[in-house]
Amino acid sequence: MEILLYVSALIASLSLLLIVIFVIITLKSAKQTMGEVSETLKRVETKLTGITEQSEQLMEKTNRIADDAENKLQTLNSLSDSAKKLGNSTNHMNRSILAISDDVATPPEKYRDFMEKATVLTETAARVYYRFQKEKHKN
Repeated sequence: MEILLYVSALIASLSLLLIVIFVIITLKSAKQTMGEVSETLKRVETKLTGITEQSEQLMEKTNRIADDAENKLQTLNSLSDSAKKLGNSTNHMNRSILAISDDVATPPEKYRDFMEKATVLTETAARVYYRFQKEKHKN
């Protein structure tokens, strides 16, 4: 009976030894897995850092483009305002020229005789000048 006690103590010791060996193997495997997970996380962190930097650069470019577009839009608005003012000035000039031409076409009675004489005089002066030029080129 004593042998059975020794044998069972030996079996219990061997069982405990096997449990300890398997626990050590499991812990080593877990340690290796944790190391691999740590390496994977480092690679992921490196890639995320690169993506973050590229995203920041893209945001900076986007902001610069938006600012440039805003500046160009302001310039375009200024140009549009200038075109409106130019249109108003042109309309005002057209009205002024029409008013002058109406005044010239229908002068007041007191200036009508004077304007007719001035017209005849300028026509005569122009004819004399052109004849003089014609004679000058013939010779």
